[in-house]
Amino acid sequence: MTIQLPVPPSRTPARVVNSAWLEHGPFAFWLVEALRPRLIVELGTHNGYSFCCFCEQLRKSSIDGRAIAVDTWRGDEHAGAYSDSVYDNLSRYVGTHYADIAEMKRMYFSDALPSVADGTIDLLHVDGRHFYDDVVEDFTTWIPKLSDRAVVLFHDTQVRERGFGVYKYWAELEARYPSFEFHHGHGLGVLGYGRNKTPQIESLLSMRPESAEAAATRAAFAEAGSAIAKRWKRSHVVERAIGKLKSLVGGN
Repeated sequence: MTIQLPVPPSRTPARVVNSAWLEHGPFAFWLVEALRPRLIVELGTHNGYSFCCFCEQLRKSSIDGRAIAVDTWRGDEHAGAYSDSVYDNLSRYVGTHYADIAEMKRMYFSDALPSVADGTIDLLHVDGRHFYDDVVEDFTTWIPKLSDRAVVLFHDTQVRERGFGVYKYWAELEARYPSFEFHHGHGLGVLGYGRNKTPQIESLLSMRPESAEAAATRAAFAEAGSAIAKRWKRSHVVERAIGKLKSLVGGN
């Protein structure tokens, strides 16, 4: 099989917010185009950066698919606690731009299970609480919902602090399934769960981890993701400076 290296899109996501997932926007675009998922389910959404990237590419690629975000939007030990403004802001954005293809379910992951038919999820993103037992439960309880061409993403595969256990479970999974791991952006594991893979997905997952092709693919997506993170950081610094200036002027 001839391996064709994935080429990351160079565009910046339409909605860029503070997110640990920030550097994986280019891969989200590539993956949705390569997989053309009929149903995307995200377990753990927070500010909605990854979810909006998925939705944006569904729209751009004219894919007849939909996306579901499941989260309590209360926070946890790893994301921290946050106010209802996080949910409210994301809900307004999704309602304005993706109301016809996206749904937000404010509930625990297990409570959302009955609303999703078995065998229908083509792309599952696991990014909830990151203790080992939580990740195992999140994946295994949703397995019946996965389709025969499903891809599963696990974020934070490179984090080894604060009790994160994703890396431990990822080591078990990559020994059992075709997979690929990005090391930048806290790590992102790409698991080929379904048997029927598209040629692009097959090409990605068939790379040997230490091969030149894998290294080149990681480097390309890391560079594209870094550019987005740098642009966000610059804009954030400017916004903070403007806000500080306004407060000083107002104080006078």
